[in-house]
Amino acid sequence: MKPRRSGTIASLLPAPDGWRLREGDQEVAGSDVGGLCGELSSGVRVEVLLPSAALVLERFQLPEAPREDLVAMAQLQLEKLLPYASEEFVFDLQEIGKHGEDQVEVLALSVSMAALDACCGPLRRNGRGPVRLGVYANQLAMGLAGEPGVVLMVWMEFERPFVALVEKGRLLWMEGLPSVDAALAELEISRALIGAELSGVGVEISRAVVAVQIPGWIQAVSKVVPGIPVEERGLEAATEIEGSWMPALWIEEEATRSRGVFLWERLQWVGLAYLLVLTLAFGWLALQKAGLKRLDAQLAQLQPEVEASKASQNRWIQLQPAADPGRFMVEILNSIQSAVGPADVKITEFKMGVREFSISGEASSLAEAIEYSSRLKKDPALFGFQLQSPNPNILPNERAQFRITAKSESVAPSPRR
Repeated sequence: MKPRRSGTIASLLPAPDGWRLREGDQEVAGSDVGGLCGELSSGVRVEVLLPSAALVLERFQLPEAPREDLVAMAQLQLEKLLPYASEEFVFDLQEIGKHGEDQVEVLALSVSMAALDACCGPLRRNGRGPVRLGVYANQLAMGLAGEPGVVLMVWMEFERPFVALVEKGRLLWMEGLPSVDAALAELEISRALIGAELSGVGVEISRAVVAVQIPGWIQAVSKVVPGIPVEERGLEAATEIEGSWMPALWIEEEATRSRGVFLWERLQWVGLAYLLVLTLAFGWLALQKAGLKRLDAQLAQLQPEVEASKASQNRWIQLQPAADPGRFMVEILNSIQSAVGPADVKITEFKMGVREFSISGEASSLAEAIEYSSRLKKDPALFGFQLQSPNPNILPNERAQFRITAKSESVAPSPRR
């Protein structure tokens, strides 16, 4: 590979059978990132497209708000759903569209730090970046921005097929399939699309694009989604990377590396400042020690009043559910019945405690049971409760049996109707 001038950026991206390294007009294939590090020219920086298997997609309905507020709300939701701490993943947010009058539907695309380290660790250990990060599936979707309607996209990475739904260059849904056997393609694609619909991605597919690296799958797509144009062609990732995937720590490390010549001098100044702060802090602590002793004596005198106030507050917390009209049984029953509306839903059991209640019932279908649970969760009168509803059970008579539990630890009054 010919040397490149300083400032050139090479691209490292997934391939059907491994990795590809593109530098200028040349391309090198390899099975792992570490092996391709040796192919890089001196002074070349690297941008990485992460494997699609590292991507986790979650759809949310959030209150309509500025993007920075949507990002903050989505992060809170992801921290509840993902098995990682907040500092153990990065994510990007895509607004799909309006959901009702005052809500917006968003798609959160997250990647764990473990996946980032697995892909970029060899580069970072060699001091080669990365300078930009993206996700291969997201870039492939952007490459179809000019396609009208909803496109079913099928491609291969690391000898594993993937399917995705794309609209206007944005991912709506994606899933990796377990097999490349053309004989099982129809079954796998059908299962995946049913899963997409159950997860809330109910869209009408207008066309399909199948990568040429998956022979035989174009016939399977034509059978699974009949009546739409199906095209077999190569898929190219968009060159402009979208999304904020670079961890803040990595950005800081890259900046620190570029300032290496000044690092030692800055550390010396930091050390001197630290010693000065310590000296001042010890002096301040000596002056405050006598004051703390006086405060301890005053606190000891006030302790009986604090205990009495705490006991009074605890009594109020215990009595609050009984004093809040929004927690009365008749109000909760009214909310439960109001959510039924004209639907074919029957409540078969209702139990209520001081801070919780549960209901069981039957609906004419699985969708009816899920819709009833959704209406109940949106009832403003029940916002003081945390409602949970496991997946309904399908009875032999094809009715759906559901159970909803609600708990509340809040002492704030429930909203009145």
